[in-house]
Amino acid sequence: MRAAGRAWISVVVLVAGIALLPGLLYLLGLAWVDGWPHPADRKPSGVAACSSEPRAGYQPMNPWHFTAQFFDKDARKAKVPVVEQEAYWVARRHLMQQPRHGMLRWQLSSTALTIWITRHWSAAQIADTARREDFCSK
Repeated sequence: MRAAGRAWISVVVLVAGIALLPGLLYLLGLAWVDGWPHPADRKPSGVAACSSEPRAGYQPMNPWHFTAQFFDKDARKAKVPVVEQEAYWVARRHLMQQPRHGMLRWQLSSTALTIWITRHWSAAQIADTARREDFCSK
């Protein structure tokens, strides 16, 4: 194989590796989570746990969008949606009940579990679980 052909193959493999990295880190973070949190068992209220922010139109997180925010100046300045904050609170509370490990494992697991919660629970379930866990200050 000629050098130019090998160079193109190397570029394609590198680009594919970079494109797959957020998803692979997400799966690794989920693999480090012992068990899954369960949503609150009550009728959803449809509003944020700690504010009256409506929940309509919320888009679940994904590993690629989360990673892209690091490179988008406007996204870094934007306020984090309340539902994502609540999902992080629920994920953090769940992980605090598990055995302690290193900081890298904690950060990766909490991020992956936050993404998982926003993808598998409704915004109302996240809000009601955060309210059940007493995350709201009065």
